[in-house]
Amino acid sequence: MLKYMIIALITLELVLLSSFVRSPANATIRDSEIFTWDYASISNSLVVCKKVIFHPTNRKLPESSDMEPINIHSQVVNDEYCSDLTKPA
Repeated sequence: MLKYMIIALITLELVLLSSFVRSPANATIRDSEIFTWDYASISNSLVVCKKVIFHPTNRKLPESSDMEPINIHSQVVNDEYCSDLTKPA
């Protein structure tokens, strides 16, 4: 009985040590993207379908900030992508 307890403890120790030694999975954060109706530009009254992409960055923010830094990029796409959204007047 004592022999089985010692074997079980050694096995548990090996499992725990191997989990600490292994490198973590190379998980990547996928960029978030949304589709929305928006004006083509600031001075333009034409409403177009845009894809807005949010990409996390490694910039430093003040320690008092609870936000995460991101880059925002948008591009005009085909109106079919926004077909299920209500187009503003």
